[in-house]
Amino acid sequence: MERAKILVCVTGGIAAYKAPGIIRRLREANHEVRVAATKAAFRFIPEETLSIAAGGKVHTDETWWEESGRVEHVSLARWADLVLVAPATADSMARAAIGLGDDLVSSTVLAGAKKVLWASAMNPEMWANPATRRNVETLKGWGHRFVGPAEGLMASAEELPGFGRLAEEADIAAAAEEALGDTAR
Repeated sequence: MERAKILVCVTGGIAAYKAPGIIRRLREANHEVRVAATKAAFRFIPEETLSIAAGGKVHTDETWWEESGRVEHVSLARWADLVLVAPATADSMARAAIGLGDDLVSSTVLAGAKKVLWASAMNPEMWANPATRRNVETLKGWGHRFVGPAEGLMASAEELPGFGRLAEEADIAAAAEEALGDTAR
């Protein structure tokens, strides 16, 4: 696979603690990786940890405007060959599906990202909820891809029937490679 530009968007779910491992795998595959994160993501993982994993700054709502006066979400959407939302919460998917763009991550997804891959992670009942299912179908209709969620023990130590757990890092990296290799949007 050729070197690609991947924007990893980290949202506010407990699975955010796995984001550095995903970033590391993508960098080891020789991709150029940048990171954007929501305010809610920082309730689960420090900005510094994401910055170290990415080897550069984390794009946030506080850095939304570039020094040149350009808006960062448009620049990031144009820069990235792939926007990977990991973890993708029910909230982040709902915001995209209804066109909300009031933070850097949601605005970047809406600003014409070439390809979007959602690595879903949430409580199994949330994943099975009709509203979430509708939002997933809307995003798929726009050409967005999904990896996971997986079945298994949740961060809350609940083993609920159904899917909700973030897919394994290797599976997410493989799905990113597959999305990058697909010439169709």
